[in-house]
Amino acid sequence: MSSPYTLADVLSNILTALQDVMYYVSSAIAENASIIATAVVLGGIAFMVMRYGTRIFRGLTGWLRGLL
Repeated sequence: MSSPYTLADVLSNILTALQDVMYYVSSAIAENASIIATAVVLGGIAFMVMRYGTRIFRGLTGWLRGLL
């Protein structure tokens, strides 16, 4: 018959599991850092164009309409 687990064993195993999960998550982020950075930059550019582009294009087309 095996001996029962102690509280220290259970807590140690939980801590080890959490450390493993954090290690694998950080490894995945580190391996894909360039892709993540590209997505963040392109998302920021798309947001800025969506936010301010309509004003700029509206003003530009109004100015061109005034010329023609």
